[in-house]
Amino acid sequence: MRAMLTSILALAITAFVIEVARRFAPAIGLTDTPCDRKSHQGDIPLVGGIAIFTGLILVLAFSGAIADQWAYIFAAGLLVAVGVWDDAIGMSAALRLAIQAGSVLLVAAVGGTYVADLGQILPIVGTLELGWMAIPLTVFAGVGLINAFNMSDGVDGLCGTLTLVALTGLGIAAGIAGRESVLVLILALGGGVIGFLIFNVRLPRRKQAVVFLGDAGSYLLGLSVLYLAIRLSQGSNRAIDPVTALWFCMVPLLDTIGMILRRTRRGQSPLTPDREHIHHVFLLAKFSVTTTWIGLTLVAAAGVAFGLIGLANEIPESLMFATFLVVGVLYYGMITRVWKVLSFLKRSINRRVLVKIDRRTSPDRRHNTDVYHVDGIPRERRSGDDRRQGDGDRRNDEELVAASLANVEKNHGVQSSSGGAAQST
Repeated sequence: MRAMLTSILALAITAFVIEVARRFAPAIGLTDTPCDRKSHQGDIPLVGGIAIFTGLILVLAFSGAIADQWAYIFAAGLLVAVGVWDDAIGMSAALRLAIQAGSVLLVAAVGGTYVADLGQILPIVGTLELGWMAIPLTVFAGVGLINAFNMSDGVDGLCGTLTLVALTGLGIAAGIAGRESVLVLILALGGGVIGFLIFNVRLPRRKQAVVFLGDAGSYLLGLSVLYLAIRLSQGSNRAIDPVTALWFCMVPLLDTIGMILRRTRRGQSPLTPDREHIHHVFLLAKFSVTTTWIGLTLVAAAGVAFGLIGLANEIPESLMFATFLVVGVLYYGMITRVWKVLSFLKRSINRRVLVKIDRRTSPDRRHNTDVYHVDGIPRERRSGDDRRQGDGDRRNDEELVAASLANVEKNHGVQSSSGGAAQST
């Protein structure tokens, strides 16, 4: 009964704060404005993170659990403040990473919550103790996970739902192990996420989200999942194996690692924004936002279920880890090939459909000298004979393609594969 009240209270507080804050957000510039990397309409308030954090703090204070979580709460508050600043004014990537690392360091070094061992993922070695590398590796992994959840915030409802799926797995494990203090935090956070999702998911009569998480919210959720996973996977009375936490965060982890590998192979910075995340692939394949959200949620739930099955049946950690690596390799190979195919098809369709020039209507296509226009600029179609007898200069054709693609983006909202997120939630 107490657990249910904890979640309901967090949900109610979060929903109330959202209703109030979203009305004042435009006045302080805390809104997400559509641009070339975002397809939503109108300015959307970025108050989801503030509301979830407010509900979390009040519920923990009411339950008397703040003293047990003070380092996490301080670090989470710092990230929320930084996220709000970034949402409203902007911040350099280097500074964001530095503050994220500092927040995780606070939880690890001051709060004593860090990854001391990786479990028995290597059967010959036994329990893989990290020793002096424990805190540095925790900071590295923490920054990675925070940004993994931030990058999953690409379509309405996705980041919040992926967090809720991970919290479900962690909550089941904490309940079975009798970790009441951790369970209170999970329930409070879960209730807040549900309260936010009420405003963030698409409904039959609502075509887009009412509010977004913002960087403040995605940072908060990433840090929270990290903190809870470490609390439950370390120590002598651990509720889950360290490898189980990987399965609970399968979708954002594999997507982020795959993205880093793809950008690195192309010689790009891992921080370069693009449209090559897994949710972008779904959208490029003409799945709706809602279908993309549901599909990835089901995949994430399958990962949590597999992690719990492995834990309940005491499947060796080394086998669970090896299976996760295999899934990761298969995912990377699949997403790389699928993205190339879909990107090629998209460019091909754009050139054929939107140029709107049917060369077959000419009596003699090889000697057609008609003048046509692209964006009001007259272009001369050079015949095949002219191109073969000339100096090989085909810049006119290249200009046609460039102008056509520009016209696509301007008039039809079609974005090239080098753009940013289709949705910024």
